[in-house]
Amino acid sequence: MATTTNILALLKFFASKQKSGVVDQNEFCTYLRKYSEHHLEEQPSLSVYLEDTQGVLKTELEKLVEAKQVVITEAPGTKTVIIVVPYFIDYYTGKYNDIEKTPSLPFPTIADLPKGTPKSIVTVRDGKELIEKLLSKQDLNDKTLYGLQLPNDEPAILLPSTISVRDLVENSLGKIQYMLKKEGYHDYFLKKLTATNPGKELASKNFFNRFVDKPDHGIETLSESSDDYYLWHQLCYFIKQDYKKVKVDYTLEDMSTIQAILITEIAADFYKVKNMDKIRKENALKTLEQLINKPPYYFSYESITKFTDSQDHLLIGQYTEEDLKEWLHEKTTGGDARELPEILIFKMDDERKYFICKSKVLQLVIRLCTDTRDMVRQAIIEHWYKILKNYGSLPEMHESNAFETRLQLEVKEQSPVLHALLSASFLPLLTYEKFGDDDEGKVTLFVNGALIPYSELLLTSRQDLLSDAKIKLPFWYTMPVISWIAKLLFQPSKKQRDKKPKTEAQKYHDKEKENSIEEMEMNSMISKNSNLSKKFQLKEAAREAEKHFVTESSTIDRELDTYEQIWNKKIGQSRQNLHEDVNVLIRDYMRTVLRTLPASSFTLERIRGLSSTLVKTPSLMKIGEQDALERYIQLYIIKLVKNLPTFKQVGEP
Repeated sequence: MATTTNILALLKFFASKQKSGVVDQNEFCTYLRKYSEHHLEEQPSLSVYLEDTQGVLKTELEKLVEAKQVVITEAPGTKTVIIVVPYFIDYYTGKYNDIEKTPSLPFPTIADLPKGTPKSIVTVRDGKELIEKLLSKQDLNDKTLYGLQLPNDEPAILLPSTISVRDLVENSLGKIQYMLKKEGYHDYFLKKLTATNPGKELASKNFFNRFVDKPDHGIETLSESSDDYYLWHQLCYFIKQDYKKVKVDYTLEDMSTIQAILITEIAADFYKVKNMDKIRKENALKTLEQLINKPPYYFSYESITKFTDSQDHLLIGQYTEEDLKEWLHEKTTGGDARELPEILIFKMDDERKYFICKSKVLQLVIRLCTDTRDMVRQAIIEHWYKILKNYGSLPEMHESNAFETRLQLEVKEQSPVLHALLSASFLPLLTYEKFGDDDEGKVTLFVNGALIPYSELLLTSRQDLLSDAKIKLPFWYTMPVISWIAKLLFQPSKKQRDKKPKTEAQKYHDKEKENSIEEMEMNSMISKNSNLSKKFQLKEAAREAEKHFVTESSTIDRELDTYEQIWNKKIGQSRQNLHEDVNVLIRDYMRTVLRTLPASSFTLERIRGLSSTLVKTPSLMKIGEQDALERYIQLYIIKLVKNLPTFKQVGEP
């Protein structure tokens, strides 16, 4: 059977020959039979129209009616007619082509439809809604004849779906330009625009002349105006106001100009919002770039999605998640082919991925090595002391390779981030890229392409650790006979000897869990409206916030000390004084805040807001390394709230 597309094409051709979109069904049926007889050899499928022309045509027309490509009506005298929608689309497309050449021609309206043509062939839509939708995305086709309903009950404009809405806006701007070029209008509206913008006369005049004198760049002028949208709306308002006051009976050209003004206002609003969104997105991405360069310098994707601006508004709302993924993809893959990208990705042993700026990697590695050194030394000394006290020994106490393996395992446990960075494939490349052949100020992490031993990274000697562990033993362990007899009598089982003690971080987090459980039990026993209950709730909120700032392999005191090492550059007593001054300032500020702070509002965003306010005070602005100082303040606020005294004490906030 013939396809609907063929019938529609024949209907359009037949209508164009008649120069009318209203086709008599019987006449078309006769034409279809003759066409099928004439082209039967070329298209054998047309044979169906020779057997039962009326029946097959009726079936095809039903499909076209369902697709809203034709409308079947009964004309006077019981004559059935076919309204061919694509004919009208082609016809009014030609009208818009004429308007482009001659701006004085009016826009076609629903009233221009031929007499007797049903209004149902027009898909009536709100003009503002449709224009903004199609300016965002439009697929041109020949299937729909839109009727744009404009504000103020102006006549609805016919817009075929073959015409780009950008072309409609261009034509509207062309009509305004055509009107403003007239001698009686140009100087009048220019004077009116400049007079209402005192102090900005030159900017207003440049805007007016740039628009009027460049008829081929109207849409570009409108869409790229970042600061001119106020002038656009002023100009449109003045023209509408003038027409309403002066004109009594509108000509078709006047009506078309008013329609053009309304369309221009809609487009100006659209581009204004679009540019504001673009600026907001660009600013949010700049803020994102600043935040990702701040402590702790490495971030998971989940934590990046929770970044906020200075007003505590989530950045993810100012750009979409797709924008964020695109930005991260560009930063982690872009750049020169001979250089590493700006942002690098490293993976932990549990497959968690973190992002870190290339410029912060070596800085973080050095800092973590310094921070981890004491933790590793203390853990190994405690473990070795326990082994020696139980009259045992370990290969790592005497063998360098075993000692290096123990150091690596200890770093992996005490500082998983450092271990992941040292194992990252980009570290050798980054070290070479950072220093090249210049040895000045070089931090040696690799020798002959291999990572230097962990003992050198941590500046730790096996002999020193063993000596420190032995010093803690009772004196008789150094007396061979007595120690041999004690070993026979008191040496515990191998299982007990090999049991590794918990790290300081593990002990800390275990104690925090116990304290949390105890305080929750106490809180459930007291009145929910009491001041004591508020303190318990604040302390629990602080513990929840601490999980975001302190990893399981660290403690809050360790993190505080780490960041203080960055911002506190003083030495000796001056260092201690600065440390105490900063802490006192934070305590005094929090004492005032806690009087009115509800427990429910002590969130990460509030903590960031409090620290941001403090770090901008005149006394703290003088301290360098503001990022590290702000992180220190956040941690210290959490520590203060978490350690709130349960019962009234002197100096209590």
